[in-house]
Amino acid sequence: MNISYFKEKKIFLFSIFLFLLIRIFFFQKGLNFSSFGFWQIANLNLLKEDLIKTIYYFHYQPPLWNMLIGSIIKMTGQSEDLAKNILLLIHWSFSIGILFVIYKLKMKLDFNNKIFFICLLTTILNPSLIFYENFALYNHFSCFIFFLIFYNFYLLTESKNIKYEYYILSLSLILTWTWPMFHPIFIIIIFFLITYLKNIFKIKSLIISLVFFLLSLTPSIKNKYEFNFFGNGSGLGQNMSGLVYWSDDLREKCSYNNLSENIDKNNKYIEKIKHPGLLYENHVQNSIQALDKSGYCLKNSIHEIKNNFSKYFFYRLRVLLASHNRFSFEYFQPPKNFNNYFDFFSSLKKEDYLWAIKKILINLFFSFYYLTLIFYFFKIKDNQNFKKASLCIFLLHIYILVIGTFLNNQEQERFRYTSGIFLNFLFFYIIFKFNYFLRKIFDYKKY
Repeated sequence: MNISYFKEKKIFLFSIFLFLLIRIFFFQKGLNFSSFGFWQIANLNLLKEDLIKTIYYFHYQPPLWNMLIGSIIKMTGQSEDLAKNILLLIHWSFSIGILFVIYKLKMKLDFNNKIFFICLLTTILNPSLIFYENFALYNHFSCFIFFLIFYNFYLLTESKNIKYEYYILSLSLILTWTWPMFHPIFIIIIFFLITYLKNIFKIKSLIISLVFFLLSLTPSIKNKYEFNFFGNGSGLGQNMSGLVYWSDDLREKCSYNNLSENIDKNNKYIEKIKHPGLLYENHVQNSIQALDKSGYCLKNSIHEIKNNFSKYFFYRLRVLLASHNRFSFEYFQPPKNFNNYFDFFSSLKKEDYLWAIKKILINLFFSFYYLTLIFYFFKIKDNQNFKKASLCIFLLHIYILVIGTFLNNQEQERFRYTSGIFLNFLFFYIIFKFNYFLRKIFDYKKY
């Protein structure tokens, strides 16, 4: 047992060394963040000069990610390059944390060292992971949180100890304070998953979950008090207007391109502007104009969708399926020099016959991918605690895809990354642990 333990520890330490070696190589070759210039990040100067109030009046997103970025910006002063490097190191630590979770699973499940090393290696070399490590948004952080949620799901299933409920709910609360896609209703979904894992309904668990649910509402309560809208992020209306493809007029009215910097000087807006972060010139999407427009767009988009529900539903369903034609990093512009090493992905254009081949191959792969996961959950015998915890993450993955597709116009690839990296690990675990997998599909009763 001790000899086996030291082998596993050596494999894990080697994987960290290999990870750092590869990442330092890419860093030295200039693969790095392009900028902090995303809608979800507040004005950097305001974060540096007035961190707390800037975050408080930032209605476009929940507070947590801007708290991290703002803290880094304040620490590094005028050096944005240093701020990017600090965030990169933080992202690397999230990746090492993911490797550590896989190591802990190996110690718990005792699958063989070959599978262990392959799972670590496929994670380290995953192009999506390398992409989002060099992306100054909360996707990689959310991916790491999902691995932690999974591990605590597993520990809860194994021990039924209530402390793991607190850990799971705390991690879920962090997600709701980081990304509007994780609406407070996410906490309620987590409660039902916890109940499933424990195989028993307990009033105490319900009360604890309700407390965390109320805590997840604090950004919404703040926004209701300050801006008279109830929600963790104010961009929902504008995002939903993009779903109404049959109404060019509504989509045009809801475009942020129609906003004007000069309108901030009107009396209607001057009395509402309590902080520079609400000015057009400092953050277009967080301006008072954008907030007013989002409210109008939300109301009218819901009306349009209700009246044309079948158009909306089947259009968004096609979008969901089509998003699996692409890799999880293909929506955004890549980090600097990313394509120097992964140009195969960018070289496949729609005009090229290779694009059609790529779409067919990726669709075939994802069909096999999802069928493999579903077959594993229902037909393959394995550690039941691990299977139940994995199934919970798979269900949350479906939740992310559904919410992201039916309430947001684009970025399904980015949404897929958040929980998809864990499912990638699970997929390779299944393939290599059950190396006669194809035979099992046709003759699973033997196992």
